[in-house]
Amino acid sequence: PRILVHKLNLLHRGIGVVVLSDHDHQQHQTENVYVHRRTDTKRIFPSLYDMFVGGVSSAFEDSKLTAAREVAEEIGLSKGLQQQLEGGNDDAIDEKTQILSNELFKCVICTSYNRCVVTVFTYDCMENEKDSIKWQEEEVAWGGFVPYDVVEKSARLSIDRLKEGGKWPGTGMDEEEESEEVGDHNKLVEGSKEVWKKWDYVPDGLLVWEAWLRWKKSV
Repeated sequence: PRILVHKLNLLHRGIGVVVLSDHDHQQHQTENVYVHRRTDTKRIFPSLYDMFVGGVSSAFEDSKLTAAREVAEEIGLSKGLQQQLEGGNDDAIDEKTQILSNELFKCVICTSYNRCVVTVFTYDCMENEKDSIKWQEEEVAWGGFVPYDVVEKSARLSIDRLKEGGKWPGTGMDEEEESEEVGDHNKLVEGSKEVWKKWDYVPDGLLVWEAWLRWKKSV
């Protein structure tokens, strides 16, 4: 039962999905990432931001089905789940029209409060065929597509604040990554210019983000 998984900090399976728009599969380029803010009523990490849609797999549930289900439940993107239920397996789904990717990589998150093997996927929202995003009110307080470099920079700033407060469970980013400049994006995001500099992300999501950056370097 999930309550025992959290209470006893048992190792379990989970997923993380990066929801993208304008994603170039062949060049492994990502233009915009869907970022959301958790509601202030969440039991764990209320009001923090996340660049992943995450969730826990049920017993014997396929990780890709978990990913499709969580994206549909949390932000209303249901086409990936529909493909999984109708296709039955990856071989039955045309790769060119596949919205939810196959497994990209796995990483292990191990903290004092969470021990999870996370399988990571991407979910593509193409310009000519977008799902209709509808937040689950008890899960999401705000969300929007954010330029990739803004996500990178805001994640680094969030990690810096955690490190300064002695609360960062990870190892930090490479110096080369920290020196990169971010573009000028004035239109985003919950109001004022550069508000993203103050975004505090879920620490577990940042750990998976580090693994994502390492994976991107390797492909």
